[in-house]
Amino acid sequence: MPAAPNSGVRGRGWFNAVVASWFASFGMQSVLFSWLIVGELRASAEWVGFAQSASALPQLVLLIVGGVVADRIEPRRLLTGLHVVAVLPPISLAIVILVGQLSIASVIAYGVAIGVINAFLMPARDSLLSRVAGTMMLQTVTLMTVVQFSAQITGTLAAGVIEWVGTPTILGLQSVVLLSGVWFASRLPGVPVKSVHLGAQRSTDSRWHQIMAGVREVAGDPALRSMGILVACVGLFFIGPFVVIFPILVRDVYEGGAQALAIVLMLFPLGTIIGSFTLRRRSVIRLKIRTTMIALMIASILLGWIGLQWSWGWFLALTLCWGLTGSVFINLSRAVFQEKATEANLARVLSIYQLGLIAGAPIGSLIAGLMSGAFGPGVAISLGGGTMFTVVALLWLFTDTASIE
Repeated sequence: MPAAPNSGVRGRGWFNAVVASWFASFGMQSVLFSWLIVGELRASAEWVGFAQSASALPQLVLLIVGGVVADRIEPRRLLTGLHVVAVLPPISLAIVILVGQLSIASVIAYGVAIGVINAFLMPARDSLLSRVAGTMMLQTVTLMTVVQFSAQITGTLAAGVIEWVGTPTILGLQSVVLLSGVWFASRLPGVPVKSVHLGAQRSTDSRWHQIMAGVREVAGDPALRSMGILVACVGLFFIGPFVVIFPILVRDVYEGGAQALAIVLMLFPLGTIIGSFTLRRRSVIRLKIRTTMIALMIASILLGWIGLQWSWGWFLALTLCWGLTGSVFINLSRAVFQEKATEANLARVLSIYQLGLIAGAPIGSLIAGLMSGAFGPGVAISLGGGTMFTVVALLWLFTDTASIE
């Protein structure tokens, strides 16, 4: 991907600051959403699965539309406006709690609103990555991953004190963090209007044709298509069980509170950070898809071990190791999509990457909740890992996916 004239260290710095502000907020949200449903409202496993599924649906529906919007509107202006709007859901939920009207419906509404905003924010942010990376794509991607998960850990730990300071206080802090992103986004280097509208104004095609241009590009490129399949499997078999079953394990198996949940939710990003620092030392990884498949099979085995419900210490250690394998998937899948996407359809192709992750998550969350309620969280999470291992092994044995460069 060609570098933009204004890419460089300064652009990467402000870009990573925007990433940090959003994912610090996301870290808080992951604890807030899970704890309010699991801890304060004491919802059943089925309701936890439904709530997590509902919060992911807006992104499933709107992500590709968000990619079209990001290809038509200057990304800096779009990111700035979205960070302003993102302050409204946490403030609204804080008011609901202060007047004593907290319910599962209000928590789901909070998650859905954030999901709608994220559907437009992710393609806009990701479309800037290749423009600030220049020729240092893998290094820039791994640095972004380190920043993303470091910020997520910070937000997760901050929300872990929710039982002591109260939910409205954490929601207020989340709003302040999101507002900081307004300043960071306004400092980003601008993308020339001609570059932003490349492809989007080339013809009078309908918006549907613009959306399908990104889909056709992913379907027509072997590397994008193969990585897209793996990304969708991760959303279905990993993300769904993680957001539903891990909080249930903390509450029902290990009898932990919000602080224990925050620690568990922190360990996956911590492992991802450690793994990303290791990957940054590698300037080139030739068979990115094969490396990703190996990491996913190891991750599947680790998920199966977690399902055996070891002691609290082993649970934490296995979750950290799971994050190490996640760093390989996250960095290499992002790098493949950034490197292979054309300039004309950049945001749309990247929105399909995000859609792949999120498309499986609502289904995975529902299944995880139902399976956990019927057979227990340990069996449910082990089945997720076993299914993922089987899918990746079949792709390796019966297709050429592992040999694609």
